[in-house]
Amino acid sequence: MNGDNAYIVEFNGVSLNYHDAQGETPAIRGLDFGVKKGEFVSIVGPSGCGKTSVLSIAAGIAVPSGGSVRIEGGRPGYMLQQDHLLDWRTVEGNILLGLEVQGNLNEESRSYALELLKTYGLGEFAGKYPSQLSGGMRQKVALIRTLATRPELLLLDEPFSALDFQTRLMLCDEMHDILKREGKTVILVTHDISEAISMGDRVLVFSARPTGVKAEHIIDLSGKSPLERRNAANFKDYFNAIWGELDHDEAK
Repeated sequence: MNGDNAYIVEFNGVSLNYHDAQGETPAIRGLDFGVKKGEFVSIVGPSGCGKTSVLSIAAGIAVPSGGSVRIEGGRPGYMLQQDHLLDWRTVEGNILLGLEVQGNLNEESRSYALELLKTYGLGEFAGKYPSQLSGGMRQKVALIRTLATRPELLLLDEPFSALDFQTRLMLCDEMHDILKREGKTVILVTHDISEAISMGDRVLVFSARPTGVKAEHIIDLSGKSPLERRNAANFKDYFNAIWGELDHDEAK
C-alpha cells in the first residue's frame, strides 16, 4: 500500500501462520489491500483460504505473524454468521449488550440505540425475546446491536448464510440501505459471488491458502439497491469474471 490517507484500513504485507502438532502452516502471505472511508468492500475466495482470519486480524482478535495493519476510527464492529442473541434478554437488552460490555451504557447511548431500533422498523419489538423473532429480524437486531456502539468500521462475516434465499435477498437490501444511510465503512466476507457484487463498491478475490489478493473489481452497476443491481445488464460480466478467478480446484 502507498499510505494513502484516504484509507482507514490498511493491510501491508500481512502474513499469518498457524501452529499445530504437525508444524507451521502459512494461512496468509504478503496480503496488501486498503479500504477507504465509507466504502463497502466484499471479499470472496475459496473455502478455507483465510477470509475470516483477515476479519479476525482487523478486529484485533488475531495477531499477524508478519507485516502491519492500520485501522482508524476506533474499535471495529464485528458481526458473525450467527446472531448470538441472548435468549433470556429482550431485544432492548440485546442491543444494549455491547454498550454494557464497553462500559459506555448511559442515558444518551441507550436513547441512541433505541432510536436505531425504531428507525429501522423494530421499535415495537423492544420488549420481545429473540425466540419471538424471525431469522431476518434477529439479524437486524444483531446489526443494530453492532451499530449502537457507533463503530466507524463494520466487519461482516457471512451475515446472511443461515437464512433462506428469499429472506437473504430482502435482508441484503435492508442492511445495505442501513449501512449506507449510517455512512459506515464495511468489509463483507461471503461465499456468495452475487451477494458480493450486488452489495459491494469493490470486490477482492482472494487466492487459495496461503491467501493473497488475486484480483480486484471496482463495481459499476445501475440500480441503487442490491436487488436492483442484480438486474443490471453487466452484472453477469462481473459474476463470470470472478467465478473464473476463483481457485475452484483448491477449494476444500
